[in-house]
Amino acid sequence: MRSITLAATLALATALAATTALAAAGDTYKAKKAACRERAKTMEFGIHLIKKNRWVKDCIAGKHPA
Repeated sequence: MRSITLAATLALATALAATTALAAAGDTYKAKKAACRERAKTMEFGIHLIKKNRWVKDCIAGKHPA
């Protein structure tokens, strides 16, 4: 009985750690996206929204330093 409880606790702790890691990765992505959008606002894209969105995606991917 004790080993089952220990195994369940370990599994729960592992799942919680994985969820925390994913949340941190999501926060990093959101921060990078916000920085890239701010930089894109200073550029002259005019009415070319698709070009601007493509640039932001490339910036997030690392093709343009933010």
